[in-house]
Amino acid sequence: MQPSIRESWSSRFAFIAVSMGATVGLGNLWRFPTEAGNNGGGAFVIVYLIAVFAFAVHLFIAETVIGRLGQQSVPNTLRSLAKKAGATEKWRYAGWMALVTSILVLSFFSVVAGFSLGYIERTLTGALANADAATVQTTFAAFLANPYELFLWHSLFALATILVVGLGIRSGIERIGKILMPALFAILIGLVIYAGLYGDFGAAVSYLFGFQWQDFTPAIILAALGQAFFTMSIGSGGIMTYGAYIGRPIPIGRSAMTVAFGDTAVALLAGLAIFPLVFANNVDPAEGSGLIFVTLPIAFGGMPFGQFVGFAFYILFVFAAITSTIGLLETLVSYFEESGRFSRMKIAFGLGGLFWIAGILSVLSFNILADFYPLSFLSRFHETNIFDLLGFLISNVLLLAGGLLFSIFAGWVLSRSETMQELGLGEGLYNYWRFMVRYGAPAVILLLFAINLIG
Repeated sequence: MQPSIRESWSSRFAFIAVSMGATVGLGNLWRFPTEAGNNGGGAFVIVYLIAVFAFAVHLFIAETVIGRLGQQSVPNTLRSLAKKAGATEKWRYAGWMALVTSILVLSFFSVVAGFSLGYIERTLTGALANADAATVQTTFAAFLANPYELFLWHSLFALATILVVGLGIRSGIERIGKILMPALFAILIGLVIYAGLYGDFGAAVSYLFGFQWQDFTPAIILAALGQAFFTMSIGSGGIMTYGAYIGRPIPIGRSAMTVAFGDTAVALLAGLAIFPLVFANNVDPAEGSGLIFVTLPIAFGGMPFGQFVGFAFYILFVFAAITSTIGLLETLVSYFEESGRFSRMKIAFGLGGLFWIAGILSVLSFNILADFYPLSFLSRFHETNIFDLLGFLISNVLLLAGGLLFSIFAGWVLSRSETMQELGLGEGLYNYWRFMVRYGAPAVILLLFAINLIG
Protein backbone atom coordinates (compact mmCIF):
# COMPACT_ATOMS: atom_id res chain seq x y z
CA MET A 1 0.00 0.00 0.00
CA GLN A 2 1.33 3.44 -0.87
CA PRO A 3 1.28 6.05 1.87
CA SER A 4 -2.02 7.92 1.73
CA ILE A 5 -1.31 10.65 4.22
CA ARG A 6 -0.86 13.83 2.18
CA GLU A 7 -0.91 16.76 4.56
CA SER A 8 2.08 17.74 6.67
CA TRP A 9 2.86 20.27 9.36
CA SER A 10 3.70 23.68 7.96
CA SER A 11 6.77 24.13 10.17
CA ARG A 12 8.82 22.75 13.06
CA PHE A 13 6.97 25.15 15.37
CA ALA A 14 3.67 23.67 14.24
CA PHE A 15 4.84 20.12 14.99
CA ILE A 16 6.16 21.16 18.41
CA ALA A 17 2.95 23.04 19.22
CA VAL A 18 0.62 20.16 18.36
CA SER A 19 2.90 17.53 19.92
CA MET A 20 3.20 19.56 23.08
CA GLY A 21 -0.57 19.84 23.01
CA ALA A 22 -0.81 16.05 22.82
CA THR A 23 1.43 15.63 25.86
CA VAL A 24 0.23 18.66 27.83
CA GLY A 25 -3.17 17.60 29.02
CA LEU A 26 -5.02 16.19 31.98
CA GLY A 27 -1.84 14.31 32.90
CA ASN A 28 -0.22 17.66 33.74
CA LEU A 29 -3.06 19.66 35.27
CA TRP A 30 -5.04 16.90 36.96
CA ARG A 31 -2.93 13.76 37.38
CA PHE A 32 0.46 15.38 38.17
CA PRO A 33 -0.74 17.54 41.10
CA THR A 34 -2.84 14.64 42.35
CA GLU A 35 0.06 12.16 42.18
CA ALA A 36 2.50 14.66 43.69
CA GLY A 37 0.05 15.34 46.51
CA ASN A 38 -0.56 11.66 47.16
CA ASN A 39 3.15 10.84 47.11
CA GLY A 40 4.65 13.50 49.34
CA GLY A 41 5.84 16.07 46.83
CA GLY A 42 9.61 16.48 46.39
CA ALA A 43 10.80 12.88 46.07
CA PHE A 44 8.04 12.13 43.57
CA VAL A 45 8.90 15.23 41.50
CA ILE A 46 12.64 14.43 41.40
CA VAL A 47 12.04 10.87 40.18
CA TYR A 48 9.44 12.11 37.71
CA LEU A 49 11.89 14.58 36.15
CA ILE A 50 14.57 11.90 35.84
CA ALA A 51 12.09 9.43 34.34
CA VAL A 52 10.85 11.88 31.69
CA PHE A 53 14.33 12.57 30.30
CA ALA A 54 15.93 9.19 30.99
CA PHE A 55 13.11 6.99 29.66
CA ALA A 56 9.90 8.59 28.40
CA VAL A 57 11.43 11.03 25.90
CA HIS A 58 13.18 8.14 24.13
CA LEU A 59 9.86 6.40 23.57
CA PHE A 60 8.41 9.68 22.29
CA ILE A 61 11.27 9.79 19.77
CA ALA A 62 10.70 6.12 18.88
CA GLU A 63 7.02 6.69 18.09
CA THR A 64 7.85 9.79 16.06
CA VAL A 65 10.49 7.96 14.03
CA ILE A 66 8.12 5.09 13.29
CA GLY A 67 5.46 7.55 12.17
CA ARG A 68 7.70 9.52 9.84
CA LEU A 69 9.12 6.36 8.28
CA GLY A 70 5.68 4.86 7.72
CA GLN A 71 3.77 8.00 6.64
CA GLN A 72 0.49 6.20 7.25
CA SER A 73 -1.95 5.50 10.06
CA VAL A 74 -0.66 3.50 13.03
CA PRO A 75 -1.84 -0.01 11.97
CA ASN A 76 -0.73 0.47 8.35
CA THR A 77 2.58 2.01 9.34
CA LEU A 78 3.44 -0.93 11.58
CA ARG A 79 2.31 -3.44 8.96
CA SER A 80 4.21 -1.87 6.05
CA LEU A 81 7.41 -1.22 8.01
CA ALA A 82 7.37 -4.75 9.44
CA LYS A 83 6.92 -6.19 5.96
CA LYS A 84 9.79 -4.09 4.66
CA ALA A 85 12.03 -5.31 7.50
CA GLY A 86 11.09 -8.95 6.90
CA ALA A 87 9.14 -9.20 10.17
CA THR A 88 5.60 -10.47 10.65
CA GLU A 89 2.79 -8.23 9.46
CA LYS A 90 0.93 -9.12 12.67
CA TRP A 91 2.52 -6.00 14.12
CA ARG A 92 -0.56 -4.25 12.73
CA TYR A 93 -2.48 -5.66 15.72
CA ALA A 94 -0.39 -3.42 17.97
CA GLY A 95 -1.76 -0.58 15.87
CA TRP A 96 -5.30 -1.81 16.34
CA MET A 97 -4.70 -1.92 20.09
CA ALA A 98 -3.62 1.73 19.88
CA LEU A 99 -6.91 2.60 18.17
CA VAL A 100 -8.92 0.89 20.93
CA THR A 101 -6.80 2.65 23.54
CA SER A 102 -7.47 6.00 21.87
CA ILE A 103 -11.24 5.46 22.00
CA LEU A 104 -11.13 4.57 25.70
CA VAL A 105 -8.83 7.47 26.62
CA LEU A 106 -11.05 9.85 24.66
CA SER A 107 -14.15 8.64 26.49
CA PHE A 108 -12.38 9.13 29.84
CA PHE A 109 -10.85 12.55 29.08
CA SER A 110 -14.06 13.89 27.57
CA VAL A 111 -15.99 13.26 30.77
CA VAL A 112 -13.32 14.83 33.00
CA ALA A 113 -12.98 17.82 30.67
CA GLY A 114 -16.75 18.11 30.87
CA PHE A 115 -16.39 18.61 34.63
CA SER A 116 -14.36 21.73 33.89
CA LEU A 117 -16.98 23.04 31.48
CA GLY A 118 -19.48 22.68 34.28
CA TYR A 119 -17.21 24.52 36.66
CA ILE A 120 -16.61 27.31 34.15
CA GLU A 121 -20.36 27.87 34.23
CA ARG A 122 -20.35 27.82 38.05
CA THR A 123 -17.53 30.34 38.34
CA LEU A 124 -19.24 32.66 35.86
CA THR A 125 -22.53 32.58 37.74
CA GLY A 126 -20.84 32.98 41.12
CA ALA A 127 -22.22 29.71 42.45
CA LEU A 128 -18.95 29.04 44.30
CA ALA A 129 -18.15 32.61 45.35
CA ASN A 130 -17.09 32.75 49.02
CA ALA A 131 -18.24 29.15 49.44
CA ASP A 132 -17.04 27.27 52.49
CA ALA A 133 -15.77 23.67 52.46
CA ALA A 134 -19.18 22.13 53.16
CA THR A 135 -20.82 24.10 50.34
CA VAL A 136 -18.11 23.19 47.83
CA GLN A 137 -18.29 19.50 48.71
CA THR A 138 -22.09 19.51 48.50
CA THR A 139 -21.95 21.30 45.13
CA PHE A 140 -19.54 18.76 43.66
CA ALA A 141 -21.57 15.82 44.99
CA ALA A 142 -24.75 17.27 43.46
CA PHE A 143 -22.91 17.90 40.19
CA LEU A 144 -21.80 14.26 39.94
CA ALA A 145 -25.25 13.01 40.91
CA ASN A 146 -26.88 14.78 37.93
CA PRO A 147 -26.43 12.53 34.86
CA TYR A 148 -28.16 15.01 32.56
CA GLU A 149 -25.71 17.82 33.28
CA LEU A 150 -22.67 15.54 33.04
CA PHE A 151 -24.03 14.24 29.75
CA LEU A 152 -24.45 17.79 28.42
CA TRP A 153 -20.87 18.87 29.20
CA HIS A 154 -19.41 15.59 27.95
CA SER A 155 -21.35 16.00 24.69
CA LEU A 156 -20.24 19.61 24.16
CA PHE A 157 -16.59 18.76 24.71
CA ALA A 158 -16.81 15.73 22.41
CA LEU A 159 -18.42 17.90 19.71
CA ALA A 160 -15.59 20.47 19.95
CA THR A 161 -12.97 17.75 19.55
CA ILE A 162 -14.77 16.27 16.54
CA LEU A 163 -15.11 19.62 14.76
CA VAL A 164 -11.41 20.51 15.16
CA VAL A 165 -10.24 17.15 13.80
CA GLY A 166 -12.84 17.23 11.02
CA LEU A 167 -11.38 20.49 9.70
CA GLY A 168 -8.09 18.78 8.87
CA ILE A 169 -4.41 18.86 9.78
CA ARG A 170 -3.52 22.47 9.00
CA SER A 171 -6.95 24.09 9.10
CA GLY A 172 -8.02 22.32 12.30
CA ILE A 173 -5.39 20.63 14.46
CA GLU A 174 -2.41 22.84 13.61
CA ARG A 175 -4.38 26.07 13.80
CA ILE A 176 -5.92 25.26 17.19
CA GLY A 177 -2.56 24.07 18.51
CA LYS A 178 -0.84 27.30 17.53
CA ILE A 179 -3.54 29.30 19.31
CA LEU A 180 -4.21 27.24 22.42
CA MET A 181 -0.66 26.31 23.43
CA PRO A 182 0.59 29.92 23.77
CA ALA A 183 -2.71 30.80 25.46
CA LEU A 184 -2.30 27.88 27.85
CA PHE A 185 1.19 29.00 28.86
CA ALA A 186 0.03 32.60 29.27
CA ILE A 187 -2.87 31.63 31.55
CA LEU A 188 -0.70 29.23 33.53
CA ILE A 189 2.04 31.80 34.10
CA GLY A 190 -0.62 34.29 35.17
CA LEU A 191 -1.96 31.78 37.70
CA VAL A 192 1.55 31.17 39.06
CA ILE A 193 2.03 34.93 39.54
CA TYR A 194 -1.32 35.09 41.32
CA ALA A 195 -0.33 32.16 43.53
CA GLY A 196 2.93 33.92 44.35
CA LEU A 197 1.06 37.08 45.40
CA TYR A 198 -1.81 35.55 47.35
CA GLY A 199 -0.72 32.01 48.19
CA ASP A 200 1.97 30.40 50.32
CA PHE A 201 4.55 30.15 47.54
CA GLY A 202 7.43 29.25 49.83
CA ALA A 203 5.57 26.26 51.24
CA ALA A 204 4.69 25.09 47.74
CA VAL A 205 8.31 25.30 46.52
CA SER A 206 9.49 23.43 49.60
CA TYR A 207 6.82 20.79 49.08
CA LEU A 208 7.51 20.28 45.38
CA PHE A 209 11.30 20.33 45.46
CA GLY A 210 12.32 19.54 49.02
CA PHE A 211 12.99 15.94 49.98
CA GLN A 212 14.70 13.60 52.41
CA TRP A 213 16.52 10.52 51.18
CA GLN A 214 14.16 8.29 53.13
CA ASP A 215 11.31 9.69 51.03
CA PHE A 216 12.45 7.68 48.00
CA THR A 217 10.31 4.63 48.67
CA PRO A 218 9.57 1.98 46.02
CA ALA A 219 5.93 3.10 45.89
CA ILE A 220 6.85 6.72 45.17
CA ILE A 221 9.44 5.74 42.55
CA LEU A 222 6.94 3.54 40.72
CA ALA A 223 4.24 6.24 40.85
CA ALA A 224 6.66 8.79 39.36
CA LEU A 225 7.76 6.41 36.60
CA GLY A 226 4.13 5.75 35.69
CA GLN A 227 3.37 9.48 35.59
CA ALA A 228 6.34 10.10 33.28
CA PHE A 229 5.09 7.61 30.69
CA PHE A 230 1.49 8.84 31.04
CA THR A 231 2.30 12.52 30.63
CA MET A 232 4.36 12.01 27.45
CA SER A 233 1.35 10.32 25.77
CA ILE A 234 3.30 7.13 25.16
CA GLY A 235 1.45 4.09 23.83
CA SER A 236 -1.77 5.48 22.36
CA GLY A 237 -0.41 6.05 18.85
CA GLY A 238 -1.09 9.78 18.83
CA ILE A 239 2.59 10.72 18.67
CA MET A 240 3.17 8.16 15.90
CA THR A 241 0.28 9.67 13.96
CA TYR A 242 1.68 13.18 14.34
CA GLY A 243 5.08 11.84 13.28
CA ALA A 244 3.55 10.75 9.97
CA TYR A 245 2.88 14.39 9.13
CA ILE A 246 6.48 15.55 9.66
CA GLY A 247 8.42 16.82 6.69
CA ARG A 248 12.04 15.71 6.30
CA PRO A 249 13.74 18.99 7.32
CA ILE A 250 12.27 18.83 10.85
CA PRO A 251 14.81 17.35 13.33
CA ILE A 252 13.07 14.74 15.47
CA GLY A 253 15.51 14.58 18.37
CA ARG A 254 15.68 18.30 19.10
CA SER A 255 11.94 18.67 18.61
CA ALA A 256 11.25 15.83 21.03
CA MET A 257 13.47 17.40 23.70
CA THR A 258 11.66 20.72 23.24
CA VAL A 259 8.32 18.96 23.72
CA ALA A 260 9.62 17.15 26.82
CA PHE A 261 10.88 20.40 28.36
CA GLY A 262 7.59 22.12 27.57
CA ASP A 263 5.52 19.28 28.97
CA THR A 264 7.60 19.18 32.15
CA ALA A 265 7.42 22.96 32.52
CA VAL A 266 3.61 22.84 32.40
CA ALA A 267 3.49 20.12 35.06
CA LEU A 268 5.78 22.08 37.39
CA LEU A 269 3.99 25.37 36.72
CA ALA A 270 0.68 23.65 37.47
CA GLY A 271 2.10 22.56 40.81
CA LEU A 272 3.34 26.10 41.51
CA ALA A 273 -0.10 27.49 40.61
CA ILE A 274 -2.09 24.99 42.68
CA PHE A 275 -0.13 24.18 45.84
CA PRO A 276 0.46 27.77 47.06
CA LEU A 277 -3.33 28.19 47.17
CA VAL A 278 -3.72 24.81 48.85
CA PHE A 279 -1.26 25.64 51.63
CA ALA A 280 -2.48 29.22 52.07
CA ASN A 281 -5.96 27.89 52.81
CA ASN A 282 -4.83 25.01 55.04
CA VAL A 283 -6.39 22.32 52.87
CA ASP A 284 -4.99 18.86 52.26
CA PRO A 285 -2.60 18.55 49.25
CA ALA A 286 -3.25 14.80 49.23
CA GLU A 287 -6.93 15.26 48.47
CA GLY A 288 -6.57 13.02 45.41
CA SER A 289 -8.90 13.45 42.45
CA GLY A 290 -10.94 15.96 44.47
CA LEU A 291 -8.00 18.37 44.41
CA ILE A 292 -9.22 20.16 41.27
CA PHE A 293 -12.95 20.24 41.92
CA VAL A 294 -13.15 20.37 45.73
CA THR A 295 -9.90 21.63 47.22
CA LEU A 296 -9.23 24.41 44.70
CA PRO A 297 -12.78 25.86 44.73
CA ILE A 298 -12.44 26.15 48.52
CA ALA A 299 -9.21 28.09 47.98
CA PHE A 300 -10.69 30.27 45.22
CA GLY A 301 -13.70 31.08 47.39
CA GLY A 302 -11.59 32.65 50.12
CA MET A 303 -9.09 34.64 48.02
CA PRO A 304 -9.07 38.02 46.24
CA PHE A 305 -10.44 37.82 42.68
CA GLY A 306 -11.14 34.15 43.36
CA GLN A 307 -14.08 33.99 40.96
CA PHE A 308 -11.99 35.31 38.06
CA VAL A 309 -9.01 33.08 38.91
CA GLY A 310 -11.24 30.02 39.13
CA PHE A 311 -12.71 30.83 35.72
CA ALA A 312 -9.19 31.17 34.23
CA PHE A 313 -8.09 27.90 35.79
CA TYR A 314 -10.97 25.87 34.36
CA ILE A 315 -10.52 27.50 30.95
CA LEU A 316 -6.89 26.37 31.17
CA PHE A 317 -8.06 22.86 32.04
CA VAL A 318 -10.31 22.68 28.98
CA PHE A 319 -7.57 24.02 26.69
CA ALA A 320 -5.16 21.34 27.95
CA ALA A 321 -7.75 18.62 27.52
CA ILE A 322 -8.76 19.46 23.96
CA THR A 323 -5.17 19.70 22.70
CA SER A 324 -4.80 16.10 23.88
CA THR A 325 -8.10 14.73 22.62
CA ILE A 326 -7.69 16.05 19.08
CA GLY A 327 -4.47 14.01 18.78
CA LEU A 328 -6.21 10.89 20.02
CA LEU A 329 -9.11 11.29 17.61
CA GLU A 330 -6.70 11.99 14.75
CA THR A 331 -5.11 8.60 15.43
CA LEU A 332 -8.46 7.00 14.63
CA VAL A 333 -9.44 9.30 11.76
CA SER A 334 -6.12 8.84 9.92
CA TYR A 335 -6.70 5.09 9.64
CA PHE A 336 -10.20 5.29 8.18
CA GLU A 337 -9.37 8.29 6.00
CA GLU A 338 -6.88 6.14 4.09
CA SER A 339 -9.74 4.17 2.55
CA GLY A 340 -10.87 7.31 0.72
CA ARG A 341 -14.52 6.30 1.02
CA PHE A 342 -15.76 9.12 3.24
CA SER A 343 -14.93 12.74 3.90
CA ARG A 344 -12.76 13.58 6.90
CA MET A 345 -15.62 15.34 8.68
CA LYS A 346 -17.94 12.33 8.30
CA ILE A 347 -15.22 10.02 9.62
CA ALA A 348 -14.57 12.36 12.56
CA PHE A 349 -18.27 12.40 13.49
CA GLY A 350 -18.58 8.63 13.09
CA LEU A 351 -15.57 7.83 15.25
CA GLY A 352 -16.37 10.67 17.63
CA GLY A 353 -19.72 9.03 18.17
CA LEU A 354 -17.96 5.90 19.42
CA PHE A 355 -16.05 7.62 22.19
CA TRP A 356 -19.08 9.79 22.99
CA ILE A 357 -21.17 6.66 23.56
CA ALA A 358 -18.40 5.01 25.57
CA GLY A 359 -18.18 8.13 27.70
CA ILE A 360 -21.83 7.84 28.68
CA LEU A 361 -20.93 4.78 30.77
CA SER A 362 -18.41 6.88 32.69
CA VAL A 363 -21.03 9.60 33.16
CA LEU A 364 -23.47 7.09 34.61
CA SER A 365 -20.84 5.58 36.91
CA PHE A 366 -21.12 8.70 39.10
CA ASN A 367 -24.87 8.42 39.59
CA ILE A 368 -27.22 5.81 38.11
CA LEU A 369 -24.52 3.12 37.96
CA ALA A 370 -22.62 4.34 41.02
CA ASP A 371 -23.10 1.00 42.79
CA PHE A 372 -22.28 -1.12 39.76
CA TYR A 373 -18.86 -2.74 40.08
CA PRO A 374 -18.16 -4.80 36.93
CA LEU A 375 -15.28 -6.77 38.49
CA SER A 376 -16.62 -7.05 42.02
CA PHE A 377 -15.80 -10.78 41.98
CA LEU A 378 -12.10 -9.79 42.15
CA SER A 379 -11.03 -8.57 45.57
CA ARG A 380 -8.82 -5.82 44.13
CA PHE A 381 -11.74 -4.30 42.21
CA HIS A 382 -14.45 -5.14 44.71
CA GLU A 383 -15.70 -1.53 44.88
CA THR A 384 -14.32 -0.12 41.62
CA ASN A 385 -16.88 1.54 39.36
CA ILE A 386 -16.73 1.84 35.57
CA PHE A 387 -14.92 5.19 35.56
CA ASP A 388 -12.20 4.10 38.00
CA LEU A 389 -11.81 0.75 36.30
CA LEU A 390 -11.37 2.49 32.95
CA GLY A 391 -8.71 4.75 34.45
CA PHE A 392 -6.83 1.73 35.80
CA LEU A 393 -7.05 -0.11 32.48
CA ILE A 394 -5.78 2.89 30.52
CA SER A 395 -2.93 3.90 32.81
CA ASN A 396 -1.71 0.54 34.03
CA VAL A 397 -2.35 -1.78 31.10
CA LEU A 398 -3.08 -0.32 27.66
CA LEU A 399 -0.70 2.65 27.57
CA LEU A 400 2.13 0.60 29.06
CA ALA A 401 1.50 -2.25 26.62
CA GLY A 402 1.48 0.16 23.69
CA GLY A 403 4.67 1.84 24.87
CA LEU A 404 6.38 -1.54 25.27
CA LEU A 405 5.39 -2.76 21.80
CA PHE A 406 6.36 0.47 20.06
CA SER A 407 9.69 0.49 21.87
CA ILE A 408 10.43 -3.08 20.79
CA PHE A 409 9.40 -2.26 17.23
CA ALA A 410 11.69 0.79 17.01
CA GLY A 411 14.59 -0.95 18.70
CA TRP A 412 14.44 -4.44 17.20
CA VAL A 413 12.39 -4.35 13.98
CA LEU A 414 13.58 -1.13 12.39
CA SER A 415 17.14 -1.26 11.12
CA ARG A 416 19.98 0.65 12.70
CA SER A 417 20.81 2.48 9.48
CA GLU A 418 17.19 3.50 8.94
CA THR A 419 16.61 4.97 12.39
CA MET A 420 20.06 6.55 12.55
CA GLN A 421 19.43 8.38 9.29
CA GLU A 422 16.01 9.58 10.50
CA LEU A 423 17.36 10.90 13.79
CA GLY A 424 20.53 12.46 12.42
CA LEU A 425 22.32 11.98 15.74
CA GLY A 426 26.02 11.41 16.32
CA GLU A 427 27.21 7.88 17.01
CA GLY A 428 27.32 8.29 20.79
CA LEU A 429 23.87 9.85 21.21
CA TYR A 430 22.33 7.43 18.77
CA ASN A 431 23.79 4.40 20.57
CA TYR A 432 22.41 5.69 23.87
CA TRP A 433 18.95 6.18 22.36
CA ARG A 434 18.98 2.73 20.78
CA PHE A 435 20.06 1.12 24.05
CA MET A 436 17.21 2.85 25.89
CA VAL A 437 14.50 1.78 23.43
CA ARG A 438 15.88 -1.76 23.26
CA TYR A 439 16.57 -2.40 26.93
CA GLY A 440 16.12 0.51 29.33
CA ALA A 441 12.54 1.61 28.65
CA PRO A 442 11.18 -1.94 28.13
CA ALA A 443 12.71 -3.04 31.45
CA VAL A 444 11.04 -0.15 33.29
CA ILE A 445 7.69 -0.79 31.60
CA LEU A 446 7.80 -4.50 32.43
CA LEU A 447 8.54 -3.61 36.06
CA LEU A 448 5.56 -1.25 36.14
CA PHE A 449 3.40 -3.93 34.54
CA ALA A 450 4.37 -6.49 37.13
CA ILE A 451 3.81 -4.19 40.11
CA ASN A 452 0.52 -2.76 38.82
CA LEU A 453 -1.03 -6.10 37.92
CA ILE A 454 0.11 -7.87 41.07
CA GLY A 455 -1.15 -4.93 43.08
